[in-house]
Amino acid sequence: MPDTGFMTTAGHATIFDDLVGEITQHYHRGRVLIAIDGVDGQATGQFADSLAASMRARSRSVVRSTSVLDAAAERHDLSFPRYDSYRADDDHSRLRDIVSRFREGNLDTDSSVAVIPADAMLIIDGRFLLRPELRGLWHFGVWLEGDLHLSDESLEAQIRYTRDSAPRGAADAIFDVTKAEAPARVWADSC
Repeated sequence: MPDTGFMTTAGHATIFDDLVGEITQHYHRGRVLIAIDGVDGQATGQFADSLAASMRARSRSVVRSTSVLDAAAERHDLSFPRYDSYRADDDHSRLRDIVSRFREGNLDTDSSVAVIPADAMLIIDGRFLLRPELRGLWHFGVWLEGDLHLSDESLEAQIRYTRDSAPRGAADAIFDVTKAEAPARVWADSC
């Protein structure tokens, strides 16, 4: 059978099932916060959605949050502002509020109060989430690498972030998402 470059549905599911197994092995109790960081907002969102679907297939309660441009800071919306530049003075108060309310077990969503189960997982995707000032929020961090062409300003921000914050080294798992339909685990250890 010729290699088409596309991963089978079973192969795709296996990648996420393996990641869920790794996360739940280390964090089988309590509310767990997972960050999916990467340059490409579409890739981080798809990856986070696939991870959430795999967790739900294992009967885990999952809450999703994502960064969006000009996110409304409404209490009923689980989105937070996306930053395309990397600055020390970025305001992460909205993100911290979502995390805090999740930890407390109560999230206001869609005009109702959602009581979060004690073993729920919050999967957050966005850019610059593995920066030093946010690392303490996450139990598990995923870094996504890909082949996205960036504007000069965005490329400069990414270089500065990579150099100053070393997100790859801070990640618990690294995936190459050059082929979004076939993410590949990157083993970056020294063994």
